[in-house]
Amino acid sequence: MSKNAMSVGAGRWIFLAGALFAAPAGAAERITWLMPEFALFDGQTPGQSRKGMVEPMADYLIRNWPEADHEVVVANVKRSWRMIEAGEPACHLVSLRTPEREQLAYFANTHLVPPAQLIVRRAKLAQLPRVAGGEVDLDRLLSEGSLRGALIEGRSYGKTLDAQLARRPAKAIDLYAPADFGGRLLHMVALGRADYSIDFDFTLQFQRQQSAALNDLVSMPIQGSSELLQSGVACPHTEWGRLTAARVERIFRTPTGAAALRSIFDLWLTPEARAIYGARINAYYADRLPPRK
Repeated sequence: MSKNAMSVGAGRWIFLAGALFAAPAGAAERITWLMPEFALFDGQTPGQSRKGMVEPMADYLIRNWPEADHEVVVANVKRSWRMIEAGEPACHLVSLRTPEREQLAYFANTHLVPPAQLIVRRAKLAQLPRVAGGEVDLDRLLSEGSLRGALIEGRSYGKTLDAQLARRPAKAIDLYAPADFGGRLLHMVALGRADYSIDFDFTLQFQRQQSAALNDLVSMPIQGSSELLQSGVACPHTEWGRLTAARVERIFRTPTGAAALRSIFDLWLTPEARAIYGARINAYYADRLPPRK
């Protein structure tokens, strides 16, 4: 095993997403799970503290699919979707499900995500265009161009926000391709290298625990973006991808699988999100359970 990989349970973790190859004839099926480096380490001792939302999900799949040869590869969103589009035997573990992505991948639904928020420094709050209810008018913010945004290239922020961002003026935001889910971009905003970003409030909540510099950032709701988002495991639009997504769906559509997903993702709901969306999320997990015989 290379120095860039770590042994984790029955699978392997690789941090440089190089070329991936199918297993030779007669070998165990090889599955590569793609994930961003979000909350992977404690920030001080790499490999010693694994407490993110994605790696427990990978661990559960590995434990419940023992006959396969598993690899967990840390890769940014842009590279992950290039691999999926190319039909490589790899699935992305946490992908928002959108009509555009459904043309490229088979999905196994796993959990619901509260809508993304606008993350901004307190000093810039007064410059945000807002509607009567206090939500940020994103179209106006993008068209005015007085504030500079920073977003992740290739990432989906949900159907509504994706459509708004697609209509943006060319120089309204800067795009980056980091390995994580936006922590570095939030630091850029905190340091004044960008004025705002778009992310989930749980991301800001966790990153604040890692860096006091983010205490000056606040999250603001965005007009028209209030619905829960469907997230899931995305596999390539091939026969291998269809079968793999179906197996993931079966693994998580059991009482223990649904309980595992709930235990993983409930931890990341902020009190505000739980108050607004808790009942709908509870109903979602109940609907995932197989009918009683």
